[in-house]
Amino acid sequence: MHQKRPVILDARLAKTASMVRPNAIFADVGCDHGYLAIELMRQGACHGYACDINAGPLETAKRNIEAAGFTQQIQTVLTDGLNGLDNCGLTDITIAGIGGEVITEILKKAEFLKKDSTRLVLQPQSREYILRSFLAENGFSVLSEEAVRSGRYVYTVITADYTGECRKLSMQEAFAGLLPSNHTAAAAEKLWRTAQFLQNTAEGIKRKGDIQQALMMAETAEQLFAISHKLSNFQE
Repeated sequence: MHQKRPVILDARLAKTASMVRPNAIFADVGCDHGYLAIELMRQGACHGYACDINAGPLETAKRNIEAAGFTQQIQTVLTDGLNGLDNCGLTDITIAGIGGEVITEILKKAEFLKKDSTRLVLQPQSREYILRSFLAENGFSVLSEEAVRSGRYVYTVITADYTGECRKLSMQEAFAGLLPSNHTAAAAEKLWRTAQFLQNTAEGIKRKGDIQQALMMAETAEQLFAISHKLSNFQE
């Protein structure tokens, strides 16, 4: 029996859920409470795997999945990242709520993702530039990237497929991604925050004597400030 009170996702998880394709066989990595997996079933997924490296959160997810009536459709898996899921016929994979460097390490260990039928839906909490660079250099093509405000913060949700085409990103591409094409207030704010981070980092690197790297970061910061300002004007 489905629980009476529906699960309500925050804005970042709702956006992540909206990027998963209909009729998906999904894996939600780092499922925590299991709410995203439950919502994906409600949106029409065929089957899912709620995965977590920690037993405590996975038990919570299991209880929530049972209360929602999806015990037969969602399997809970105690695993590190995507280990052991290579033969599950996955079509869509969500990884949300962890840093970009951690997501990158998970993807590195999952060679089976290099199939053109697998969709990645990624919501890094930080260090998006590390994740974007990894995707580009390892043959994954970013299809879309959207900024979303959730509480006090602005996050990005990235979708990507494997194409086998590898390339190295410029510094602006790594730090801005596809956000400059988003004519939204959230994208403008995210780019402004990123530019501020780059500016502060450049000052620290300059004090340590790496003048060339500092100049590159400062120049990229100015570019992102300009794009952010342009997007803000578009909103007006």
